[in-house]
Formats: sequence, C-alpha cells, structure tokens
Amino acid sequence: MESSSTPATATRAQRLTALRRQLILDAAQRVFQRDGLEKTTVRAIAKEAGCTTGAIYPWFGGKEAIYAELLEASLERLHGQLERALDGRPAGAARRVIEAFFQYYAGRATEFSLGMYLFQGLGPRGLGRDVDDRLNVRLRDCVDQLGRGLRAAKQWSDDTVAAEQMQAFTYLMGLLLLFHTRRLKSLGQRADELLERFCTTLEHR
Repeated sequence: MESSSTPATATRAQRLTALRRQLILDAAQRVFQRDGLEKTTVRAIAKEAGCTTGAIYPWFGGKEAIYAELLEASLERLHGQLERALDGRPAGAARRVIEAFFQYYAGRATEFSLGMYLFQGLGPRGLGRDVDDRLNVRLRDCVDQLGRGLRAAKQWSDDTVAAEQMQAFTYLMGLLLLFHTRRLKSLGQRADELLERFCTTLEHR
C-alpha cells in the first residue's frame, strides 16, 4: 500500500513546522526584551506568537528552553562573524576581531540583553547544568576568537594571550553596556572613538 504523502507534501509540512517554530522563537525574543527573563511567561510568549501554550510545549519544555535556544543561536552567529574577521592577513587581526565583536552586539540590542544573563554569570534558573555548560562553552569559543586575533598579531605567550583576551572581552562588554544604555552619550563620549583608542593602544604594546 502506497503512502498518501508525497515528498513534496512532506517538504511543505516540514517548512510549515519550521516556520511555526521560528515564529515562537521570534515572539519569545520580543517578550524577553520587553519583560526580562524572570517576568516572561509561556502564556505571554504564546499571546505574542498568536498561538496557544499547547502549541509551544511540543517543541520547548518552558521559557528557559526557548531562552537557551535563542542564546545558543546568537552565540553561533557571533562566532561566525568573528571567524570571518580572522579570515585574512595576520596584520590587523586583533583589531578586526575586536571590532567585529563590538559591531555584532552594537547592532543587536536584544541579543546583547539576552546574552548579559550568561555573561554576568547569572545563568537563568531551570536551564540545567548540561545546557548551562553548553552555553558557556559557546561563549568561551567566542572569547577564544579574540585570543586568536591577539596571537596572530603579537608574539605573546599562551598565558599572556589568555589574560589579554579576557581583558579585551571585559572591555568590550563594558563598552557595549554603556553604549546600549546611552550612558556614553550622557558622558560626552563616542563608542567608536573609545574602541579606536583601545585597539591603537593594544597594537603599540
């Protein structure tokens, strides 16, 4: 007996399923941005997505699982942007990867807001150790890309590179926080000028 489902029908069903799932993720990101992780509920996400809570649970066990997927995807995109910045001559590699890190989050306020939960070590409740560890590995991979840029530009020891990449990371996170909260403007400063000064000082060391 032949199946009534053709490959074309199956493909259309898969596309529809992927679209519905993405609509939930997009809605959740908007709700997380508006309400914060702690105050967000699955009901609020469902309302934003125009579906029932029952339509969410087949894919996600709760808001923490949605958060984890959003953050993991964000870190993967960041990693890709940093890799592309390193795809070139060793000269200027440190500057390129540092600028790429800043530009990624400067243009993505929502992703920066989501990421701050992880960056501050305030892992959201309910993720579980395995998921939290996986996200931290993703983050560490991104920080290590800063080290790759430094290693290409400087004849530093591994210990020095490890320390300097963390220094660059903490500077970038502080600068991005001031940028997104508009504190730089109130202090009469420009993010691009401060980043330029940081990179120039690093290159001359």
